[in-house]
Amino acid sequence: NNIPTKYMLSNNYPNPFNPVTSISYSVKNAGNVRIDIYNISGQHVYTLVDGYHSPGNLYQATWNSNTQSEVSISSGVYFYRMIAGDFEKEVKMTVIK
Repeated sequence: NNIPTKYMLSNNYPNPFNPVTSISYSVKNAGNVRIDIYNISGQHVYTLVDGYHSPGNLYQATWNSNTQSEVSISSGVYFYRMIAGDFEKEVKMTVIK
């Protein structure tokens, strides 16, 4: 049985990346899921996921750092944070241009 039954936020792949990376995640309970991307200064870069999710699925989101951002993206360390119910986790990733 490979159905996810917990909150999970995987490391992005590939990492480091240029310009596209994928992030896998799952949820334990139905509800809103939000994944935001931040630069090393804590400035919000992009909201990758924001919506209702059902448990029992492995989800995948793809970020294209060239086209999906609200601020200029350069080489460096970035973070993505998932918030879902009482679950919150942050993961580091590296963009190499």
